[in-house]
Amino acid sequence: MKTLIAMLVLVTATTSFAQSRRDNGRIEIGNGRSTVRITVNDRVDSNQNERIRRLEEAVRDLQNQVYDLRDQPQTTIVRMNVCSLKSTFDGTFIGKASTRIEAEAEARNKCERARVNFCSTTRVNCEVVDELVTIR
Repeated sequence: MKTLIAMLVLVTATTSFAQSRRDNGRIEIGNGRSTVRITVNDRVDSNQNERIRRLEEAVRDLQNQVYDLRDQPQTTIVRMNVCSLKSTFDGTFIGKASTRIEAEAEARNKCERARVNFCSTTRVNCEVVDELVTIR
């Protein structure tokens, strides 16, 4: 008799425990982990197969969009310093870098490599520009 009462209590407790599991929408997987349970409909009807087919198509379309976005080159704006050194007879030498000092040095080095006179004493004009850079 005690065994029968104990089994009845155990069945009632597990039923209410399972019911509370259903109420909060989570399923225990094991090792203390749980996942969300998704129920669409408890009935199986002919419309359900159509809904599943449409959902699969929607997932496929979204997946293709993700692949397309991943394959497109990404662009970003980078702030650059551009310096120009104008010589009288040999044209303009331009240097670009992330800092003003590097850009000015690059312009002067290009001038000196071209064997132009007065590269170190000629005034260098610098400005900061935003440049669109493509990242793959």
